[in-house]
Amino acid sequence: MTEFRKKGVIVAITQVLDYRTRESVEELELLCKTLGIEVLDTIIQRREKPDPATYVGSGKLEKIKNFCEENRIDVVIFDDEITPIQQRNIENILKVPILDRTQVILEIFSRHATTHEGKLQVEMAKLVYELPRLRGKGLYLSNPGAGIGTRGPGETALELDKRKVKQRISTLRKELAKLKLNRENARKSRLESGYYLVSIVGYTNAGKSTLLSSISGEKDIIVSDKLFSTLNPTIRKVKLPSGRSCLVGDTVGFISKLPHTLVEAFHSTLEEILYSDLLLLVVDISDPFYKDKISASYSVLEEIGAHEKPTILVFNKIDVLPYDKLEIIKYEYPHGVFISAKQRKGLDDLFSKMEDYFKSFDVRMNLRINHSDYGLISKYFEYVTIEKLSSSGEFDFVQISGPENIVLKIEHILNSKVPNSYL
Repeated sequence: MTEFRKKGVIVAITQVLDYRTRESVEELELLCKTLGIEVLDTIIQRREKPDPATYVGSGKLEKIKNFCEENRIDVVIFDDEITPIQQRNIENILKVPILDRTQVILEIFSRHATTHEGKLQVEMAKLVYELPRLRGKGLYLSNPGAGIGTRGPGETALELDKRKVKQRISTLRKELAKLKLNRENARKSRLESGYYLVSIVGYTNAGKSTLLSSISGEKDIIVSDKLFSTLNPTIRKVKLPSGRSCLVGDTVGFISKLPHTLVEAFHSTLEEILYSDLLLLVVDISDPFYKDKISASYSVLEEIGAHEKPTILVFNKIDVLPYDKLEIIKYEYPHGVFISAKQRKGLDDLFSKMEDYFKSFDVRMNLRINHSDYGLISKYFEYVTIEKLSSSGEFDFVQISGPENIVLKIEHILNSKVPNSYL
Protein backbone atom coordinates (compact mmCIF):
# COMPACT_ATOMS: atom_id res chain seq x y z
CA MET A 1 0.00 0.00 0.00
CA THR A 2 1.37 3.39 -1.00
CA GLU A 3 2.24 5.79 1.82
CA PHE A 4 1.40 9.32 0.72
CA ARG A 5 3.75 11.91 2.14
CA LYS A 6 2.64 14.95 0.13
CA LYS A 7 -0.53 16.37 -1.38
CA GLY A 8 -0.44 17.58 -4.96
CA VAL A 9 -2.50 18.85 -7.87
CA ILE A 10 -1.83 18.15 -11.56
CA VAL A 11 -2.02 20.93 -14.15
CA ALA A 12 -2.30 20.26 -17.89
CA ILE A 13 -3.27 22.02 -21.09
CA THR A 14 -4.83 20.55 -24.23
CA GLN A 15 -6.32 21.73 -27.51
CA VAL A 16 -8.99 19.04 -27.41
CA LEU A 17 -10.14 17.33 -24.24
CA ASP A 18 -10.06 13.69 -25.36
CA TYR A 19 -8.91 10.28 -24.17
CA ARG A 20 -5.26 11.12 -24.90
CA THR A 21 -5.37 13.95 -22.39
CA ARG A 22 -7.04 11.76 -19.77
CA GLU A 23 -4.56 8.97 -20.41
CA SER A 24 -1.62 11.34 -20.03
CA VAL A 25 -2.78 12.83 -16.72
CA GLU A 26 -3.75 9.40 -15.38
CA GLU A 27 -0.26 8.17 -16.19
CA LEU A 28 1.23 11.22 -14.46
CA GLU A 29 -0.95 10.52 -11.43
CA LEU A 30 0.53 7.01 -11.25
CA LEU A 31 4.00 8.51 -11.52
CA CYS A 32 3.20 10.83 -8.62
CA LYS A 33 1.85 7.90 -6.61
CA THR A 34 5.20 6.17 -7.09
CA LEU A 35 6.83 9.21 -5.44
CA GLY A 36 4.36 9.19 -2.55
CA ILE A 37 2.37 12.19 -3.81
CA GLU A 38 -1.40 12.00 -3.41
CA VAL A 39 -3.05 13.87 -6.29
CA LEU A 40 -6.17 15.60 -4.98
CA ASP A 41 -7.32 17.00 -8.31
CA THR A 42 -6.40 17.60 -11.94
CA ILE A 43 -6.85 21.05 -13.46
CA ILE A 44 -6.97 21.15 -17.27
CA GLN A 45 -7.10 24.26 -19.45
CA ARG A 46 -8.05 24.16 -23.12
CA ARG A 47 -5.71 26.38 -25.12
CA GLU A 48 -3.74 26.21 -28.37
CA LYS A 49 -0.30 26.35 -26.76
CA PRO A 50 1.29 27.04 -23.37
CA ASP A 51 1.53 30.62 -22.16
CA PRO A 52 5.26 31.44 -22.58
CA ALA A 53 5.35 33.13 -19.18
CA THR A 54 3.10 31.01 -16.96
CA TYR A 55 2.13 27.87 -18.97
CA VAL A 56 -1.59 28.44 -18.23
CA GLY A 57 -3.43 31.76 -18.41
CA SER A 58 -3.30 34.25 -15.55
CA GLY A 59 -6.92 33.60 -14.58
CA LYS A 60 -6.41 29.84 -14.40
CA LEU A 61 -3.21 30.33 -12.42
CA GLU A 62 -5.11 32.39 -9.86
CA LYS A 63 -7.65 29.55 -9.48
CA ILE A 64 -4.77 27.10 -8.98
CA LYS A 65 -3.33 29.37 -6.30
CA ASN A 66 -6.66 29.47 -4.45
CA PHE A 67 -6.99 25.67 -4.68
CA CYS A 68 -3.50 25.26 -3.25
CA GLU A 69 -4.26 27.55 -0.31
CA GLU A 70 -7.64 25.96 0.45
CA ASN A 71 -6.29 22.38 0.31
CA ARG A 72 -2.81 22.98 1.73
CA ILE A 73 -1.17 21.61 -1.40
CA ASP A 74 2.51 20.71 -1.02
CA VAL A 75 3.44 20.53 -4.70
CA VAL A 76 1.96 21.39 -8.11
CA ILE A 77 2.80 18.99 -10.94
CA PHE A 78 2.70 20.02 -14.61
CA ASP A 79 2.02 17.43 -17.31
CA ASP A 80 4.61 18.89 -19.68
CA GLU A 81 8.19 20.03 -19.32
CA ILE A 82 8.10 23.70 -18.39
CA THR A 83 10.72 26.28 -19.23
CA PRO A 84 13.01 27.93 -16.66
CA ILE A 85 11.14 31.23 -17.10
CA GLN A 86 7.76 29.57 -16.60
CA GLN A 87 9.03 27.77 -13.51
CA ARG A 88 10.33 30.98 -11.95
CA ASN A 89 7.15 32.94 -12.68
CA ILE A 90 4.79 30.20 -11.50
CA GLU A 91 6.66 29.65 -8.24
CA ASN A 92 6.63 33.39 -7.54
CA ILE A 93 2.84 33.47 -7.97
CA LEU A 94 1.82 30.18 -6.33
CA LYS A 95 4.35 30.26 -3.47
CA VAL A 96 4.32 26.45 -3.72
CA PRO A 97 7.06 24.11 -5.03
CA ILE A 98 6.39 22.88 -8.56
CA LEU A 99 7.49 19.85 -10.56
CA ASP A 100 7.09 19.08 -14.23
CA ARG A 101 6.71 15.68 -15.84
CA THR A 102 10.44 15.40 -16.54
CA GLN A 103 11.39 16.08 -12.92
CA VAL A 104 8.93 13.47 -11.68
CA ILE A 105 10.35 10.79 -13.97
CA LEU A 106 13.92 11.80 -13.16
CA GLU A 107 13.24 11.40 -9.45
CA ILE A 108 11.71 7.95 -9.98
CA PHE A 109 14.69 6.91 -12.08
CA SER A 110 17.01 8.20 -9.37
CA ARG A 111 15.31 6.10 -6.70
CA HIS A 112 15.19 2.93 -8.80
CA ALA A 113 18.67 3.01 -10.34
CA THR A 114 20.64 0.26 -8.58
CA THR A 115 23.58 -0.40 -10.89
CA HIS A 116 26.60 1.88 -11.18
CA GLU A 117 25.78 2.57 -14.82
CA GLY A 118 22.15 3.32 -14.05
CA LYS A 119 23.12 5.84 -11.38
CA LEU A 120 25.54 7.59 -13.74
CA GLN A 121 22.88 7.75 -16.46
CA VAL A 122 20.37 9.32 -14.10
CA GLU A 123 22.92 11.80 -12.79
CA MET A 124 23.74 12.90 -16.32
CA ALA A 125 20.06 13.22 -17.25
CA LYS A 126 19.47 15.38 -14.18
CA LEU A 127 22.43 17.63 -14.96
CA VAL A 128 21.36 18.05 -18.60
CA TYR A 129 17.90 19.05 -17.35
CA GLU A 130 19.20 21.40 -14.65
CA LEU A 131 21.88 23.17 -16.71
CA PRO A 132 19.59 25.75 -18.37
CA ARG A 133 17.73 26.17 -15.07
CA LEU A 134 20.70 27.18 -12.95
CA ARG A 135 20.14 30.54 -11.31
CA GLY A 136 22.70 32.69 -9.53
CA LYS A 137 22.83 36.03 -7.79
CA GLY A 138 25.65 37.31 -9.99
CA LEU A 139 28.18 37.31 -7.15
CA TYR A 140 31.73 37.71 -8.40
CA LEU A 141 34.54 35.39 -7.33
CA SER A 142 37.31 37.86 -6.71
CA ASN A 143 39.86 35.33 -5.45
CA PRO A 144 41.59 33.54 -8.36
CA GLY A 145 42.51 30.68 -6.04
CA ALA A 146 39.08 30.35 -4.49
CA GLY A 147 38.62 26.79 -5.63
CA ILE A 148 39.54 24.12 -8.12
CA GLY A 149 38.80 25.19 -11.66
CA THR A 150 38.07 28.84 -10.88
CA ARG A 151 38.89 31.33 -13.59
CA GLY A 152 39.66 34.16 -11.28
CA PRO A 153 38.28 37.72 -11.15
CA GLY A 154 35.26 38.40 -13.30
CA GLU A 155 33.58 34.99 -13.24
CA THR A 156 30.20 34.93 -11.56
CA ALA A 157 29.09 32.13 -9.27
CA LEU A 158 26.48 31.21 -11.90
CA GLU A 159 29.08 30.97 -14.66
CA LEU A 160 31.27 28.81 -12.44
CA ASP A 161 28.35 26.53 -11.60
CA LYS A 162 27.50 26.11 -15.27
CA ARG A 163 31.10 25.35 -16.17
CA LYS A 164 31.36 22.72 -13.44
CA VAL A 165 28.11 21.11 -14.55
CA LYS A 166 29.31 20.96 -18.17
CA GLN A 167 32.59 19.41 -17.03
CA ARG A 168 30.73 16.81 -14.99
CA ILE A 169 28.45 15.97 -17.94
CA SER A 170 31.53 15.48 -20.12
CA THR A 171 33.10 13.19 -17.49
CA LEU A 172 29.90 11.18 -17.18
CA ARG A 173 29.68 10.70 -20.96
CA LYS A 174 33.21 9.28 -21.00
CA GLU A 175 32.51 6.94 -18.08
CA LEU A 176 29.29 5.73 -19.67
CA ALA A 177 31.12 5.10 -22.96
CA LYS A 178 33.52 2.76 -21.11
CA LEU A 179 30.64 0.98 -19.39
CA LYS A 180 28.89 0.61 -22.73
CA LEU A 181 31.93 -1.23 -24.07
CA ASN A 182 31.84 -3.59 -21.07
CA ARG A 183 28.13 -4.14 -21.64
CA GLU A 184 28.72 -4.94 -25.30
CA ASN A 185 31.34 -7.54 -24.34
CA ALA A 186 28.89 -9.14 -21.89
CA ARG A 187 26.21 -9.16 -24.58
CA LYS A 188 28.64 -10.75 -27.03
CA SER A 189 29.21 -13.57 -24.55
CA ARG A 190 25.45 -14.09 -24.25
CA LEU A 191 25.02 -14.15 -28.01
CA GLU A 192 27.81 -16.70 -28.34
CA SER A 193 26.34 -18.84 -25.57
CA GLY A 194 23.83 -20.39 -27.98
CA TYR A 195 20.66 -19.39 -26.16
CA TYR A 196 17.97 -17.53 -28.03
CA LEU A 197 17.42 -14.12 -26.43
CA VAL A 198 13.87 -12.94 -25.71
CA SER A 199 12.99 -9.43 -24.51
CA ILE A 200 9.80 -8.57 -22.65
CA VAL A 201 8.63 -5.13 -23.76
CA GLY A 202 5.58 -2.93 -23.31
CA TYR A 203 4.13 -0.04 -21.40
CA THR A 204 5.06 0.44 -17.79
CA ASN A 205 2.89 -1.42 -15.29
CA ALA A 206 1.67 -3.96 -17.87
CA GLY A 207 3.00 -6.87 -15.79
CA LYS A 208 6.36 -7.49 -17.49
CA SER A 209 8.29 -8.22 -14.29
CA THR A 210 5.48 -10.48 -13.04
CA LEU A 211 5.67 -12.42 -16.30
CA LEU A 212 9.44 -12.86 -16.04
CA SER A 213 9.07 -14.04 -12.45
CA SER A 214 6.35 -16.51 -13.46
CA ILE A 215 8.13 -18.10 -16.40
CA SER A 216 11.57 -18.20 -14.77
CA GLY A 217 10.35 -19.41 -11.37
CA GLU A 218 12.59 -16.87 -9.65
CA LYS A 219 11.19 -14.79 -6.80
CA ASP A 220 14.01 -12.22 -6.54
CA ILE A 221 12.63 -10.17 -9.44
CA ILE A 222 11.09 -6.92 -8.25
CA VAL A 223 7.34 -6.98 -8.87
CA SER A 224 5.47 -3.79 -7.99
CA ASP A 225 2.40 -1.79 -8.98
CA LYS A 226 4.61 1.29 -9.00
CA LEU A 227 5.88 2.63 -12.29
CA PHE A 228 9.47 1.95 -13.29
CA SER A 229 10.05 -0.75 -10.67
CA THR A 230 12.35 -2.15 -13.38
CA LEU A 231 14.98 0.31 -14.56
CA ASN A 232 18.03 -1.88 -15.05
CA PRO A 233 17.92 -4.82 -17.49
CA THR A 234 17.11 -8.15 -15.80
CA ILE A 235 17.95 -11.38 -17.65
CA ARG A 236 17.02 -14.90 -16.54
CA LYS A 237 17.35 -18.37 -18.06
CA VAL A 238 13.98 -19.97 -18.75
CA LYS A 239 13.50 -23.70 -19.37
CA LEU A 240 10.76 -24.52 -21.87
CA PRO A 241 8.53 -27.64 -21.80
CA SER A 242 10.59 -29.24 -24.60
CA GLY A 243 13.67 -29.15 -22.40
CA ARG A 244 15.31 -26.34 -24.34
CA SER A 245 16.26 -23.13 -22.56
CA CYS A 246 16.38 -19.50 -23.59
CA LEU A 247 17.38 -16.19 -22.03
CA VAL A 248 14.53 -13.80 -21.23
CA GLY A 249 15.12 -10.16 -20.34
CA ASP A 250 12.82 -7.64 -18.69
CA THR A 251 13.07 -4.04 -19.88
CA VAL A 252 12.07 -0.64 -18.59
CA GLY A 253 8.45 0.18 -19.35
CA PHE A 254 7.51 2.47 -22.19
CA ILE A 255 5.88 5.76 -21.28
CA SER A 256 4.16 8.52 -23.22
CA LYS A 257 5.85 11.90 -23.67
CA LEU A 258 9.25 10.53 -22.65
CA PRO A 259 11.47 13.57 -21.94
CA HIS A 260 14.40 13.99 -24.32
CA THR A 261 16.86 14.17 -21.41
CA LEU A 262 15.88 10.63 -20.43
CA VAL A 263 16.45 8.98 -23.79
CA GLU A 264 20.05 8.09 -22.89
CA ALA A 265 18.95 6.77 -19.50
CA PHE A 266 16.60 4.42 -21.35
CA HIS A 267 19.20 3.46 -23.91
CA SER A 268 21.08 0.73 -22.04
CA THR A 269 17.95 -1.30 -21.45
CA LEU A 270 16.25 -0.56 -24.77
CA GLU A 271 19.32 -1.50 -26.79
CA GLU A 272 19.02 -5.05 -25.43
CA ILE A 273 15.87 -5.25 -27.53
CA LEU A 274 17.88 -4.71 -30.71
CA TYR A 275 19.90 -7.86 -30.07
CA SER A 276 16.91 -10.03 -29.22
CA ASP A 277 15.70 -12.90 -31.36
CA LEU A 278 12.10 -12.55 -30.19
CA LEU A 279 10.00 -9.89 -28.44
CA LEU A 280 7.10 -10.45 -26.06
CA LEU A 281 4.97 -7.30 -26.24
CA VAL A 282 2.97 -7.34 -23.00
CA VAL A 283 -0.33 -5.46 -22.92
CA ASP A 284 -2.55 -4.79 -19.90
CA ILE A 285 -5.83 -6.08 -21.31
CA SER A 286 -7.78 -4.36 -18.52
CA ASP A 287 -6.53 -0.93 -19.63
CA PRO A 288 -9.37 0.94 -21.40
CA PHE A 289 -6.76 2.39 -23.77
CA TYR A 290 -4.97 -0.88 -24.49
CA LYS A 291 -5.26 -0.42 -28.28
CA ASP A 292 -3.51 2.93 -28.08
CA LYS A 293 -0.81 1.39 -25.87
CA ILE A 294 -0.25 -1.30 -28.51
CA SER A 295 0.11 1.34 -31.25
CA ALA A 296 2.38 3.47 -29.07
CA SER A 297 4.53 0.45 -28.21
CA TYR A 298 5.02 -0.38 -31.88
CA SER A 299 5.96 3.27 -32.45
CA VAL A 300 8.65 3.05 -29.75
CA LEU A 301 9.98 -0.15 -31.31
CA GLU A 302 10.12 1.61 -34.68
CA GLU A 303 11.97 4.56 -33.15
CA ILE A 304 14.73 2.29 -31.83
CA GLY A 305 14.85 0.19 -35.01
CA ALA A 306 13.26 -2.96 -33.57
CA HIS A 307 9.89 -2.88 -35.34
CA GLU A 308 10.81 -5.77 -37.66
CA LYS A 309 11.73 -8.11 -34.82
CA PRO A 310 9.51 -11.22 -34.52
CA THR A 311 6.94 -10.27 -31.87
CA ILE A 312 4.34 -12.14 -29.84
CA LEU A 313 1.48 -9.96 -28.61
CA VAL A 314 0.86 -11.04 -25.01
CA PHE A 315 -2.38 -9.85 -23.40
CA ASN A 316 -1.91 -9.94 -19.63
CA LYS A 317 -4.33 -9.67 -16.67
CA ILE A 318 -7.13 -11.76 -18.21
CA ASP A 319 -8.15 -12.65 -14.65
CA VAL A 320 -9.62 -9.16 -14.13
CA LEU A 321 -11.55 -8.96 -17.41
CA PRO A 322 -15.17 -10.14 -17.89
CA TYR A 323 -15.49 -13.25 -20.05
CA ASP A 324 -17.53 -11.58 -22.82
CA LYS A 325 -15.02 -8.75 -23.25
CA LEU A 326 -12.15 -11.25 -23.29
CA GLU A 327 -13.80 -13.24 -26.08
CA ILE A 328 -14.27 -10.11 -28.18
CA ILE A 329 -10.59 -9.19 -27.86
CA LYS A 330 -9.55 -12.76 -28.67
CA TYR A 331 -11.59 -12.50 -31.86
CA GLU A 332 -9.94 -9.17 -32.75
CA TYR A 333 -6.43 -10.51 -32.08
CA PRO A 334 -6.45 -14.17 -33.21
CA HIS A 335 -2.65 -14.39 -33.13
CA GLY A 336 -2.33 -12.98 -29.62
CA VAL A 337 -1.60 -14.97 -26.48
CA PHE A 338 -3.87 -14.39 -23.49
CA ILE A 339 -2.43 -14.91 -20.02
CA SER A 340 -2.54 -14.00 -16.37
CA ALA A 341 1.09 -13.79 -15.31
CA LYS A 342 0.01 -13.38 -11.69
CA GLN A 343 -2.09 -16.57 -11.71
CA ARG A 344 0.17 -18.38 -14.22
CA LYS A 345 -2.73 -18.91 -16.63
CA GLY A 346 -2.06 -19.32 -20.35
CA LEU A 347 1.70 -19.79 -19.95
CA ASP A 348 1.64 -23.11 -21.84
CA ASP A 349 0.19 -21.29 -24.86
CA LEU A 350 2.93 -18.68 -24.57
CA PHE A 351 5.66 -21.32 -24.33
CA SER A 352 4.21 -23.10 -27.37
CA LYS A 353 4.30 -19.88 -29.42
CA MET A 354 7.88 -19.20 -28.32
CA GLU A 355 8.95 -22.71 -29.31
CA ASP A 356 7.29 -22.30 -32.72
CA TYR A 357 9.35 -19.17 -33.33
CA PHE A 358 12.55 -20.86 -32.18
CA LYS A 359 11.90 -23.72 -34.61
CA SER A 360 11.59 -21.19 -37.41
CA PHE A 361 14.97 -19.71 -36.40
CA ASP A 362 16.66 -23.10 -36.09
CA VAL A 363 19.32 -24.52 -38.35
CA ARG A 364 18.77 -28.21 -39.08
CA MET A 365 21.45 -30.78 -39.75
CA ASN A 366 21.32 -34.55 -40.20
CA LEU A 367 24.13 -36.36 -38.41
CA ARG A 368 25.29 -39.87 -37.57
CA ILE A 369 26.08 -40.46 -33.92
CA ASN A 370 27.52 -43.46 -32.14
CA HIS A 371 25.44 -44.56 -29.15
CA SER A 372 28.48 -44.06 -26.94
CA ASP A 373 29.00 -40.47 -28.11
CA TYR A 374 25.83 -38.91 -26.71
CA GLY A 375 27.72 -38.02 -23.56
CA LEU A 376 30.09 -35.87 -25.61
CA ILE A 377 27.27 -33.54 -26.62
CA SER A 378 25.00 -33.81 -23.56
CA LYS A 379 25.85 -30.29 -22.39
CA TYR A 380 24.22 -28.94 -25.56
CA PHE A 381 20.89 -30.73 -25.10
CA GLU A 382 19.22 -27.64 -23.56
CA TYR A 383 20.01 -25.63 -26.70
CA VAL A 384 18.76 -28.04 -29.35
CA THR A 385 16.11 -30.54 -30.35
CA ILE A 386 17.30 -34.01 -31.39
CA GLU A 387 15.01 -36.18 -33.48
CA LYS A 388 16.02 -39.77 -34.22
CA LEU A 389 15.47 -40.64 -37.88
CA SER A 390 16.69 -44.23 -37.87
CA SER A 391 19.23 -46.61 -36.31
CA SER A 392 21.80 -49.02 -37.70
CA GLY A 393 23.89 -51.11 -35.36
CA GLU A 394 25.82 -48.84 -33.01
CA PHE A 395 24.72 -45.68 -34.79
CA ASP A 396 21.70 -43.41 -34.75
CA PHE A 397 20.88 -41.13 -37.65
CA VAL A 398 19.42 -37.96 -36.14
CA GLN A 399 18.27 -34.49 -37.10
CA ILE A 400 19.57 -31.77 -34.78
CA SER A 401 17.75 -28.43 -34.75
CA GLY A 402 18.98 -25.36 -32.91
CA PRO A 403 21.03 -22.15 -33.07
CA GLU A 404 23.58 -22.32 -35.88
CA ASN A 405 26.66 -21.93 -33.68
CA ILE A 406 25.57 -24.78 -31.40
CA VAL A 407 24.67 -27.13 -34.26
CA LEU A 408 28.08 -26.49 -35.84
CA LYS A 409 29.80 -27.21 -32.53
CA ILE A 410 27.98 -30.53 -32.26
CA GLU A 411 28.91 -31.35 -35.86
CA HIS A 412 32.54 -30.59 -35.11
CA ILE A 413 32.49 -32.84 -32.04
CA LEU A 414 30.88 -35.74 -33.85
CA ASN A 415 32.91 -35.01 -36.97
CA SER A 416 30.68 -37.16 -39.13
CA LYS A 417 27.81 -36.24 -41.45
CA VAL A 418 25.09 -38.58 -42.58
CA PRO A 419 25.65 -40.15 -46.00
CA ASN A 420 23.79 -38.41 -48.80
CA SER A 421 21.20 -41.19 -48.95
CA TYR A 422 19.90 -40.12 -45.54
CA LEU A 423 19.70 -36.38 -46.31
